[in-house]
Amino acid sequence: MKKTTQQRKDILLTAWPNMSTTHRPDIDAWKMKNDRTSKSKEDTYYFPYINLEDLTKPRLLLLFFNSRGRNPPNAFANADLRATHFDRYGELISWDDHPDASQWLFTGRGVHPGHGLWILQVQERLYRFLVDCCKHIVHDIPAANLTNLNQSIQPEPPSLSSNSDDFISLTITATEAPYRLPAHLNFRRLESLIEAKLSEAEDYIWSLREDLGYSASAILEWKEHRRETMLDTRGHRHPDFNPTPSTLFWNRVIVNVTSWAFSRVEIWGRLRDMVAELCRLQTVYADDISPDKDLPEPYKSALLSFYFHLTQFVKGSIGSLKTGFIPSPPIRPCFVREPQEPHSTIIRMIRRTNLTKIKGREDLIWIFMTLFDERQLHIAGLNTLMDELERLTESDNSIKDLVSPLVADFVSELALFSQCLYQIELYQPWAATLEHDLAENDENLKAEYVESQRPIAGYVGYQLSPRIVELGTPAGDRFRYPIDKRRARQNVESMIAAEKQLDSFWNALDLQLNGAGRISPRLKALLRQRMLHRTPEWQEPQGKSSTSAVTEDEGTVLFPLSSLGFHVGEDTGRYTFTQFKVKPKTRGAAHPIQEAEKSDEVTPSPRGHKFTVDKRAFKVFNTLFYTPTVSSQPGTIAWADFLYALAALGFTAEKLYGSVWQFHPTKLDVERSINIHEPHPSGKIPFTTAKRHGRRPNRAYGLHTESFVLS
Repeated sequence: MKKTTQQRKDILLTAWPNMSTTHRPDIDAWKMKNDRTSKSKEDTYYFPYINLEDLTKPRLLLLFFNSRGRNPPNAFANADLRATHFDRYGELISWDDHPDASQWLFTGRGVHPGHGLWILQVQERLYRFLVDCCKHIVHDIPAANLTNLNQSIQPEPPSLSSNSDDFISLTITATEAPYRLPAHLNFRRLESLIEAKLSEAEDYIWSLREDLGYSASAILEWKEHRRETMLDTRGHRHPDFNPTPSTLFWNRVIVNVTSWAFSRVEIWGRLRDMVAELCRLQTVYADDISPDKDLPEPYKSALLSFYFHLTQFVKGSIGSLKTGFIPSPPIRPCFVREPQEPHSTIIRMIRRTNLTKIKGREDLIWIFMTLFDERQLHIAGLNTLMDELERLTESDNSIKDLVSPLVADFVSELALFSQCLYQIELYQPWAATLEHDLAENDENLKAEYVESQRPIAGYVGYQLSPRIVELGTPAGDRFRYPIDKRRARQNVESMIAAEKQLDSFWNALDLQLNGAGRISPRLKALLRQRMLHRTPEWQEPQGKSSTSAVTEDEGTVLFPLSSLGFHVGEDTGRYTFTQFKVKPKTRGAAHPIQEAEKSDEVTPSPRGHKFTVDKRAFKVFNTLFYTPTVSSQPGTIAWADFLYALAALGFTAEKLYGSVWQFHPTKLDVERSINIHEPHPSGKIPFTTAKRHGRRPNRAYGLHTESFVLS
């Protein structure tokens, strides 16, 4: 720990001459199409984690020593074989000598002799390297003393991870993983990640319906990621831009936004249900799960189904990236559209050849192009590409700026799918049989998947009426929503008008989709349970100072998330259309507050509990749960202050892929996590975004303005 970087480098190169200099040299070699038969390239592909960039860092070599020194070599066999992923293609395998040989291979209780030799070769070199490093580091201790078996085993050292108890980074976790004891499958961990993603997907729909500014920005963002926005090789606009976007184009954009929003709820809801069932079955069959036996059939079937669904969802997620990455504003200058063929909707893109190549940008584009090529993706591995993408964007803000917020959302979703698949691949020895078991159960798995995806099919390929497209197109002052301005008559009236405009759009869309039977039971349940916050009509302050705050009762009006109500018919079991029952309040403002039927969505809140926080955290919570006043409006929140405030409440924070952070409560009587996106590039949360962020812990934990007391 006390040695300089150069001293560490000298030790490493003495123990391993000509060590690769960069992180994941196998990826660099693969991109450059190097000759993989030479001795130097053998090191590159066999030992991708033996490199100076990683091992000269203070902690990674110590993690490596500790894990390999305290666990037997067989604990690392699968991980060491998996690390050589780029160089394991083209074997022709045959066996004739043992009746059980093929079964051992398929069940994962043994490995192919070639792979077994491969593992031994890798481990012989690794252990020799680690021993040599130790000798050089403690060179003042006689070698005989280092191998004295009579000495007692030293206790486990303090944590060597760069992660802390309060803040965890998935990038750091991924970097440290090759030097640790391989992790084990953790369904509870997956359940937490998926549950938080489902909550995020539900809140996305909520925000689209509640906040006109958010809805307008989402539609415009999707618009900017369509290929029709690009000029062709002759400098001409797409026919749907002649000269402004056509109604047909806006129809596609609005369908993109809404179908993606609805589909996310279905996908993550389905995965949440599946992983919850796996957690249950794992507990039920705990006594029957043994490496020496096949998994119990119900448990094995559920695991296979979960794995198969994930592989299919990955294809859809990559499809979203394939559509949106190239026309995204930061990457668009690197590509050009071919002239549009008459009577065709296919839009072809080609790479510009006259641009100066910039390494970081080229590396980023290479990762995405590899994702889009099925064969190259299989060779590289999804988890490898996700880790490399995260490392690349986190290492250089100029590269991070090339990933638009929408593309970052697609990446974070794909990364979570990848993390789920990776977790299952850790489930050895049974994971070794997955490909074989998938092939044997292919027809049943496909049929089950198709049936489970029927709700999503209802959100694909529909055409909106011209009236709905008109209501949803961001144009003119119709989408002016001055929520970031102080409360004054003109601003309040503009907000009310904008909210009515947004409600008209969603009401019309709901009626069309419901009439066509396109709203799924899961989405109907969400629309039935949630509530919208709406601005009350303006009232002149009476008997109050002009700076007085609007009370919680006066500050919002509650409406159902949808104008449609849904219930299951007693006779048919089918969902039927009804109007929501509403009950006006008997006191308060002239504009009555509406209350929908009681929702069971919000977690029981700690309403009676007060959290004492310091001035820095109190300022953050005052902004997140801001109560409007006539004369003022809060400013931005620094991201560092936001993290500090949630840590003060006992939340642990984990940075996932892209801009997503997951926050998990430790001092509340709930375990539900929430996801929030880090602002980029400014590092500050605007008030309009902070207001939406505040509703997440309000809905999940019941936190509100009066929950906090200044110490």
